[in-house]
Amino acid sequence: MCLMKSSPRPATSLFAFAVTIAVVAGCASPAPIPPPPPSAVVPFDGVRRVVVVASGESRFTGAQPSTSAQSSPSKELSVFDEVIKWVPWGGWVGPVSQLVRWGITWLMESQASAKTEPRDVSPAGVVASAFAQTVLVSGGPQPQFVVTDREPVGDWRKDADAIVRVAVPAWGVVRVQDGKPPLVAAFADVRAEMVIRETGVVLWKHEEDVTHPERLPEGTLGADRAAARERLTEVLERAGRRMGNELVYAMGRR
Repeated sequence: MCLMKSSPRPATSLFAFAVTIAVVAGCASPAPIPPPPPSAVVPFDGVRRVVVVASGESRFTGAQPSTSAQSSPSKELSVFDEVIKWVPWGGWVGPVSQLVRWGITWLMESQASAKTEPRDVSPAGVVASAFAQTVLVSGGPQPQFVVTDREPVGDWRKDADAIVRVAVPAWGVVRVQDGKPPLVAAFADVRAEMVIRETGVVLWKHEEDVTHPERLPEGTLGADRAAARERLTEVLERAGRRMGNELVYAMGRR
């Protein structure tokens, strides 16, 4: 019987194949390392001189009458209602009487606001000053701040890198809690916007509605002008500090 001799295992071929794989793997280019993300552009870079402008009109408002006060007419309205009863009724009397009644109410509210509003306080000016001071004492590189109540012109405007316009559209006294008596507090509605002088690009803007933490019985501030001035100035300064802190945070100093 003839025995067939088995052929030897192709070890040489396997070795050559393995060497080829290793060489190919070693010569292959490694995956490229992704480039680092571009550095964030800080929009406030280059802002060294800032003019803070107290601008816009401010409307002072008094606390709205409470529900109980509205249900109990004032002496003036009671007299008017009594007189109108004796007027011969016609098609025109009803609308006219309502218009006159509204006028009396508006006049009384205006008089109440006049008793409370401090005429020597510039609301936007107080907010602008507190705003600039807060930014200046925050630490870090400090821009130069100039506070004014008018738009910069001439060289003054030319030297400014940015302009911040601060406005107080509304301020005054607001009813914050019903009761006997209702409670009121000073409030301020403030706005600010920073723009690059050369381009007009808005770098930052913010709004705040700030209420004084102290609650007082309705009528207290109207009866005491000194107390009203103090509370209203305090709430304006508080609003300015909040706005300043918001700008500090936006500029990345904290």
